[in-house]
Amino acid sequence: MLAFLLPMLAQDWSTHYERSNFVETGRYAEAVDYCRRLARASRNARVVEYGRSPEGRPMIALLMSSSGEFDAERMRRSKKPLVFIENGIHSGEIEGKDASLILARDMLITGKRSDLLRGVNVVMVPVFGLDAHERFGPYHRINQNGPREMGWRANAQNLNLNRDFIKADAGEMRAQLSLIQRYRPDFFFDNHTTDGADHQYTLMLGLPWGPGLPSATAQWQRNLYESVKRSCDAAGFLTAPYFGMVDRGDPSKGITIDDFGPRFSNGYLSVLGRPSMLVETHVLKPYRPRVEATYEVMVQTIRRCIDQATELKALNAAADRGLTEGEQVVLSSRLTEQRDPILFKAWEYTPYQSEVSGAMVAKWKHTPIDVPTWIRQTFAPNLTVKAPAAYVVPSPWAEVIDRLSLHGIRFRRLSREVRGTFDSFAFSDVSFPRQSFEGRFQPSYKVAPIAEPRVLPAGSVVVPVDQPNAELLVHLLEPEGPDSLVRWGFFNAIFERKEYAEDYALEPVAKEMLARDPKLRAEFEERLKDPTFAASPAARLSFLYDRSLWADNRLNKYPVVRLTEQQLKSL
Repeated sequence: MLAFLLPMLAQDWSTHYERSNFVETGRYAEAVDYCRRLARASRNARVVEYGRSPEGRPMIALLMSSSGEFDAERMRRSKKPLVFIENGIHSGEIEGKDASLILARDMLITGKRSDLLRGVNVVMVPVFGLDAHERFGPYHRINQNGPREMGWRANAQNLNLNRDFIKADAGEMRAQLSLIQRYRPDFFFDNHTTDGADHQYTLMLGLPWGPGLPSATAQWQRNLYESVKRSCDAAGFLTAPYFGMVDRGDPSKGITIDDFGPRFSNGYLSVLGRPSMLVETHVLKPYRPRVEATYEVMVQTIRRCIDQATELKALNAAADRGLTEGEQVVLSSRLTEQRDPILFKAWEYTPYQSEVSGAMVAKWKHTPIDVPTWIRQTFAPNLTVKAPAAYVVPSPWAEVIDRLSLHGIRFRRLSREVRGTFDSFAFSDVSFPRQSFEGRFQPSYKVAPIAEPRVLPAGSVVVPVDQPNAELLVHLLEPEGPDSLVRWGFFNAIFERKEYAEDYALEPVAKEMLARDPKLRAEFEERLKDPTFAASPAARLSFLYDRSLWADNRLNKYPVVRLTEQQLKSL
């Protein structure tokens, strides 16, 4: 073994970051080259290219396994946990890349972390937002203390990849989802740098433990946080939950944490039932301790995954069992009023009056102070739904069906047209913002359940909930969900009126309708009590047109239907 190691150790395995005296990060091509060198030097590593960025760069992952087995299915089925490390989703926040390259070297070459390699399989993406990474320069994050140059936050399409996990509009994200679904990791890291107030903490860790996760997995996450915090604190990297402050100048007013939805990396892994960790090093700390803190937290967390491999694997297997009809799914959570005591490691706050803006500007003197305060970190369900036995997405909605495939959701197609009465939804009070968000116009609306006759065309997809990723499926297709495909604008055309009535044609019909239907007349007269409505001839006629036989019976109706178990069997 020593003879095998000597040629490897004779090579220069230092990274650009280390050669720069810990103040620079290298370019993407250097990271790719370093990973390829590791794979050439070690039989326990392989580089896979899993896509191309929108600007044509290769998207690569470094696979590591002490068995030398890199088949995705075998890596998944191994008794060893499979850990996925994602870096540079915001590529200005890049210490994860440098920490991960050093960790890979220590696992594969120097032997310093060979114990970790024996205990886990690893999929490491050195840079996810690689086109953004190559928008390289010194003036990209004014708040951030190094490195000297860095990448940009958004990709070449100006999309924030960490808002794209559900809608998957970015080319990088489509490739990344395929990689995640292929390897189905047991644990997921997403390495970042956080903005915000100044304080003593170098590390802030976002570990989901809200009610959207299975309760046993949520408790495992809380235990993991406490264990890793103790280890990182002892290593000299003060650690806290990923928090927000009620008042950045006065920690005594309290801090809170968030339970992120599935548009975000850790929220996405949560609806897959997987434990994950959002690593946020503090933006005002120098670059070197941020890299070292990221390295340390990965080492400590991987050790915990190894020590609890059997339990971790069992939790993930249970999460993959799927759903049954009527089972509750949490679509959003809320913080409870529970407040837990915490001793906050702060700096002395010394704001000053600005001559430029005229406002008080935040500033901290690096005099450490301990501030007794509280943290809200306990969640309860907010919006819940009962799962159907299955959904049917009509064949014309190809973009939606494409997203189901990207998310690893199984379905079958109807071989013939099917008619029947099905449960679905109707929308009202629909409105759109003036400006897009992440490239999409997101409607707001009210939702009401309906049951009505529908025709499901041949080629429509039947999507049962008794499969892995079932909770993700519910988040995608339940329109009330905060990150549903309806909310993200995939169905905006259903809110558009396509046929109209001229007033001269509608007027006699409307008059006859009111004369024939006392209930409709009473409803119309009630609406006339609204002065705005009463003063608008168009609104008055539109009210009646929408209730006439000429109305578009698909307008503001959700094309997707929910199936009962009996209906699913009949199909």
